[in-house]
Amino acid sequence: MPFPKLGQVIVVSAFALTILGSQGHAGTVSGTATYRERIAVPPDATLYVELQDVSLADAPAVPLAAKRFAMTGVPAQFELTFDDALIKDGHRYVVRATIHQGQDLLFTTDTAYPVLTDGAGNSADLTLVQVQGSAMLEDTKWTAAVLNGAPIETERRPEISFAQGGAFSGSGGCNRFNGQAEISGASISFPDNIAATLMACPPELEEVERQFFKTLQGVTTYAMEGDALAFLNAAGEPVIKFGRTQ
Repeated sequence: MPFPKLGQVIVVSAFALTILGSQGHAGTVSGTATYRERIAVPPDATLYVELQDVSLADAPAVPLAAKRFAMTGVPAQFELTFDDALIKDGHRYVVRATIHQGQDLLFTTDTAYPVLTDGAGNSADLTLVQVQGSAMLEDTKWTAAVLNGAPIETERRPEISFAQGGAFSGSGGCNRFNGQAEISGASISFPDNIAATLMACPPELEEVERQFFKTLQGVTTYAMEGDALAFLNAAGEPVIKFGRTQ
C-alpha cells in the first residue's frame, strides 16, 4: 500500500485540526434553587432551569440551554450544559427557574441571575418566590419600579390597582386606564384593548407609558412576595416589577 507524501500528510493534518477546532466545547452552569417559605417540596414537583441570552433590551430572551429536574427537597442542585460557541463577548446571560407540580406553577424567580460574562461566574444560587392565588391581588395598589429590566426613572411612574374579580385601574404615568383582567391561580392576562384616556404627554412619560401598555399584553403570570409584585411573560421573565403602595 503506498504511503502518502509528506505534503499530503501536512494538508490532511491541517484539515483535521481545522475541523476539530471548529467544533464547540461544552460549558456548564450550575448552582442551587431554593425558596424562603418553610414548607415541604410538594410530591412530584419539578425544577425547570433555563440559561438565556438577554442582550437585547427590547427583544425576548433567547434560550440557550434548559433542563427539568425532579425535586426531593431544597436547596435543589442543578447543572446545565451549553455549547461554548454560543457565548459571545459583550452579551449578557442569565439563569431563571420555576418550580411546577404538574401543570401548576408554584414558585418562580423574579430576579435574573447573571452568569458567564461581565465578571459573573458559571454558578448561581437562585431564590424563588411563591406564586399566590388571585385573591391576593384584590384591594391592592402598586407602583411600577422596573420595566423590561430597566429602572423607571421618570417623575411619574405607572400605577395599577386591583378590585374584586380581576377589575383593575390605574395610570400609565400620564393617562388613566381601566379594564378587566382574567385571573386564575397564578395566571393573569390583560385585554388587548385597555380603555385609556388620550391626553398629550411629555415625551419621556409617553415612551414609558407606551412600553408599559405593550408589556402588559405579554404578561401571563404573576408572583408576590411581601410588598413586591412581579408580572412575568410566557418565558418566565419578570417584565414589570412593582412596589406596594396600598
